[in-house]
Amino acid sequence: MKYLKIVVFLAFAFALSCTDENDLPLPLSCNFVDFKYYDNTQDFLGERSSEYLIIGVDTTFSDIEINNLVSTFSQFDQNYNFEIHKSGIYKYKEIPLKFNFPKTCEETTQIINLLNQNTMVSYAHFTMQTNDCNNLIWQPIGNLCVNSYSSSISVKVFDENNLTAMNNLITQNNLELVAQNAFMPKWFELRVTKAAPKDALAMANYLYETGVFEYCEPNITKYPVE
Repeated sequence: MKYLKIVVFLAFAFALSCTDENDLPLPLSCNFVDFKYYDNTQDFLGERSSEYLIIGVDTTFSDIEINNLVSTFSQFDQNYNFEIHKSGIYKYKEIPLKFNFPKTCEETTQIINLLNQNTMVSYAHFTMQTNDCNNLIWQPIGNLCVNSYSSSISVKVFDENNLTAMNNLITQNNLELVAQNAFMPKWFELRVTKAAPKDALAMANYLYETGVFEYCEPNITKYPVE
């Protein structure tokens, strides 16, 4: 019996040694999405940045609290002088952060999941590379920029008098209805919460794929990082 156990153990060890490492399951799959829908086509948004991501933090938290939060995550470059962005009446401050060294998509996905477990973090999103570092009126805003997206989605319904399907999707996916556009009543702003099954970009694409909306536009934003 002892010899049989040894033979079984050696056979098992040999089988492991012959396993291609590419066949082993990854700890977490890549969740990066590189497109949004526009006029029923996939509009490419750029290659994933391996050096930066964006977090959104509620404006009720102070900049000091945000600095303290970032200092607790060893995955980020603690010498990086990040900027905290606050825009108009938007509910969240957004902060582009630099990794301590470049991350794979799977590693970034893991870090995003870790950040989302923190009560201060309302969302954490991938960033995309861009060669364009100008604002909307073509003024340079930095030497290097990344694109990312907020928690907001603008959707256009086919009939503003029949919102049953939209409201069902809001409930099913833990979204929030922020407002109806006062001048374009077919347009609504939705907000993706932490309880939603997808982040804002993936959710915008999913909502469009349901066929309930004529348009689903994620809020793509450009940020200087150098």
